[in-house]
Amino acid sequence: MKTTSGKGKILNTCIYKSSEELPKSWDKFLPDGHALQSNQLALYETIQLPDIATYYACYGDTEKPSAIAYFQVLSLKGKHINKIFLSSVQRVLVSGLLSMFRPKLLVAGHLFRHEMPTFYTIHLTNLEAFRAYDAMIQVLVNETCAMAALIKDAPEYLVDYFQNFAPHYSILRNDISMEMSLPDIWESFTDYEASLKHKYAQKLRKVRTGIKPLHIKELSEEEVKNESVNIYRLYKQVSEKQSVRLGLLNEAFIPTLKSFYKEKLKIWGFYEADKMIAFASAWLHETAFDMFYIGFDYERNSELQLYFNILYLSIEQGIVARKDKLILGRTALEAKARLGCTPHYLHTYLYINNRYLRQLVNTQMTKQYQQEGAWEERHPMKTNV
Repeated sequence: MKTTSGKGKILNTCIYKSSEELPKSWDKFLPDGHALQSNQLALYETIQLPDIATYYACYGDTEKPSAIAYFQVLSLKGKHINKIFLSSVQRVLVSGLLSMFRPKLLVAGHLFRHEMPTFYTIHLTNLEAFRAYDAMIQVLVNETCAMAALIKDAPEYLVDYFQNFAPHYSILRNDISMEMSLPDIWESFTDYEASLKHKYAQKLRKVRTGIKPLHIKELSEEEVKNESVNIYRLYKQVSEKQSVRLGLLNEAFIPTLKSFYKEKLKIWGFYEADKMIAFASAWLHETAFDMFYIGFDYERNSELQLYFNILYLSIEQGIVARKDKLILGRTALEAKARLGCTPHYLHTYLYINNRYLRQLVNTQMTKQYQQEGAWEERHPMKTNV
């Protein structure tokens, strides 16, 4: 058991490294089917994502906890940084620092799921809940010797406290998810096309024409298992283009999730003859169609516009599923703005132990913020929807 002090009393935080270690009170504390139920947590341990360790925190009396939370610790390595984007001097410096310090990043949340609640409490006021969460984070920073902590997708009811009660946390101000409303009057993809301004509709038709020779189909659980090598190969082609990769998937990730979540997770394959050249996946939530991981062959993308066709597929399938909105995620903001997406600002915070490094990172983030935003000039819809 680890303890921290606050407001004149001892705040007890118990740390567990495996779902098998969790007390029986953990599952009893949660509603049925909650994402923090131990059987769902065990799923990610089974997958064994590379360079990721999982931690579980129980705040208060272990028999009757006041709050519980899920954490990941990422061991940062050279493969997580794309050296193509670095100068020769920066490459040497980064390699030296990673080798010397072997830094770890504590993640309060889930690196590979944005909609998964990873903090749960009842009977605590919002301020008490914030203090409980903060206590857990601080205990785990010390327990894991983490260089920094990323509070990913903080619960809405805690945002004011992170912003006003915790100056040691820096908000990532341009953390954006691109989303699109899907009006009830849209009954097919044709209705979406009709809502676009002329030049955007013209672009859509040109892009969609390119994939007419392809066969696109939804994959069954068994087909996902059979295509696991190809799905992973295509995922890696996309991930290797990213400048920074906070964690990497493995071949078991998508097939295992599909096997567990069944029809809640949809996966499509794009085939040229008998060869898979792209895939897309999405979560079906009650009111939202939430795009998940994608992958595509970069050589074929230049001719077939696979990336944009994956985005158009998501719109089409979101309409078919009769969802209220489409969630396309954090990357490629301008491309998604061209489709008609608008920004939904998320609440992610960064805590860095070393104050000098914290100041340096904050300065660099401010420079980056000043260079962003050109994508906001995109207005493809005839009217707001």
